[in-house]
Amino acid sequence: MSTLTTHDQARTTVTLTAADGTELALHHWAPRLPPVAAVFYVHGIQSHAGWLFETGPALAEHGISVHVLDRRGSGASGGPRGHLPSAGQVLDDYARALAAVRAHTQDVPLTVVGQSFGGSVLAALVSEGYVDDDTRLVFCAPALGQQRARHGSGEALAALRSAGGLSAAPLSLADADYTDVTPYLGFMANDILMIRQVTASTRSVMVQLEDVYMRGGTWDTGTSPRPVLFVRPRHDAIIDLETAWTVLSGLTQRAVAVDFADTGHYVEFSTARHRYWDWLAATATTTETATTATTTETEATR
Repeated sequence: MSTLTTHDQARTTVTLTAADGTELALHHWAPRLPPVAAVFYVHGIQSHAGWLFETGPALAEHGISVHVLDRRGSGASGGPRGHLPSAGQVLDDYARALAAVRAHTQDVPLTVVGQSFGGSVLAALVSEGYVDDDTRLVFCAPALGQQRARHGSGEALAALRSAGGLSAAPLSLADADYTDVTPYLGFMANDILMIRQVTASTRSVMVQLEDVYMRGGTWDTGTSPRPVLFVRPRHDAIIDLETAWTVLSGLTQRAVAVDFADTGHYVEFSTARHRYWDWLAATATTTETATTATTTETEATR
């Protein structure tokens, strides 16, 4: 692959109003026929809905209605860039978006995907009861338990938790931590909406969200068995995958790891992306949990 086509006419955007009046952009890729399933995607700390310029159309080709909320302060949503005021506000934003998506796709199964930091947001949403018991969950290289893994559970973590304000500092992440595919690196380098720094308040919220699902309790109390899938790349320069898996396994006995043995952190920008889209489509549309990611053709040729 030498070039990328990022012009995506199929995407539409509506505006949601948050509790504090902030305008949030909810993006949608619709299939040509009535959808057979829906996916709600929770993006990572630096990304936004625009990073799904291939994923959205690919899933729509499978008959899936795809929805992505630009987190406040990200993408086309309002709010200071890279700023999150509180964990409660973040959860309320996503609860509103989920409700809007469910109202739009109430007759088809829903899968929620949490990628990287989006996985921590999703875990907090589940723990707080914002996600229905019959919703399928996919955690893709999720940032579960990462604040504790990096900062311990003592004074350093407490200092982050209590921080606040709009003072900003760069994120210590390199574009090459996400992908080694040259065209995607070019896309990221030229992405003016990519979050390059976050506020002290956002760093506090990252700890607060982790507190929500790390405080104890299990998700296995509902009457409907909820598929919970952990997409595990081959290597990850950003996420401690062992810690993330340990945290998820502690939250639910239904967690199943699905290995993509030739990928890095952002699977959507890897040579295995087509296989990932096919697997995710199967997970979202079938009654049985898709737990394998077999290669059907040479990914590097696509």
